[in-house]
Amino acid sequence: MDESWIDSSLTEVFMEAASGYGYEDVTAEYAEFDELRLKWIRHGDWARFFVSDYLKEAPKDVMASIAETLMRKICCAGDAPYSEPVCDWLTGTGFVERNQPVYLRRKGGMVPAEEGVHKDLRASYDRLVSAGLLERDPSTFLAWDTDYDGPGAGRFSVLMRVASVSSKLDDSSLSDEALDFALYSLALNIDLGFAPCRKKTEKEYAELFSAYPEANRLAQELAQLGVSMRRCPPSANTPLHGPTMTPASGH
Repeated sequence: MDESWIDSSLTEVFMEAASGYGYEDVTAEYAEFDELRLKWIRHGDWARFFVSDYLKEAPKDVMASIAETLMRKICCAGDAPYSEPVCDWLTGTGFVERNQPVYLRRKGGMVPAEEGVHKDLRASYDRLVSAGLLERDPSTFLAWDTDYDGPGAGRFSVLMRVASVSSKLDDSSLSDEALDFALYSLALNIDLGFAPCRKKTEKEYAELFSAYPEANRLAQELAQLGVSMRRCPPSANTPLHGPTMTPASGH
């Protein structure tokens, strides 16, 4: 378990939410997860919650809404979308400004875009914006990802505004057009933003992704460097390998 600490006010918030679902012995702790997530352990009327410290500055009403949504998800008590105040707070500039530097430090393996040897991610992003494929977002952090070893183009975080492209694409043999397509597959998630309705966002992503100019040809070129574009990356609601509030694990 990552470093964590009991917080009395956080415990009060989760106690109030959990008591409505039959839990009587409840504690909550902030934990230094690398991703934005919640975890829990529960048995009978006992529950213990581990809350990402990225949420430490959340107003009480926002945290109370998060706790209530989590309990509804855990107990399968009908539909449990995140409330408008939660979405507004998570997508505000203050959240990114506070947490993006911490996130990058914890994740590791991300080299700023300007440090590419053969390719320029910033120029790639500019081309996508100029073509009207993305909206410019000054808070988005572009990086080469030296730790990514998956089959896709890289990783992303919607809430932290990070798109990290696999460093194996920093290759002189790759065309700029193919690099743009690879970056687009990640940055599009950030462009679409965080939404409580995952299925709607996934559908919109799939439509835009499949409409990318010469997608098939560019996908074949990327495949020569071992990058598969056959499947969409994780949805915009799941942190770098998913930034949503849906817990990564629970028992």
